[in-house]
Amino acid sequence: MEYSKSETIEAGMRFKTKSDIIVETTGITMNVESTEVFVHEVEIVEGIGQSNRYYHNLDTAESI
Repeated sequence: MEYSKSETIEAGMRFKTKSDIIVETTGITMNVESTEVFVHEVEIVEGIGQSNRYYHNLDTAESI
C-alpha cells in the first residue's frame, strides 16, 4: 500500500522502520506540500526512544 498517498491512517498500526525501530501509528497525518506526500505520526513502542513521536513516510517501513 502507498501510505504516502493516504490522507488518513488508522491509529494502532505497527511498523518496523529501516533502522529496526518498532513504531505504532497515532492516527495523525500531515501533508508535505513541497513533495506532495502524506506522512503519518508514529510513536516508538519498544527500546531506546520509547514514547517519542515523529512523522514518518510509512512507504519505507514494513507492516508487522
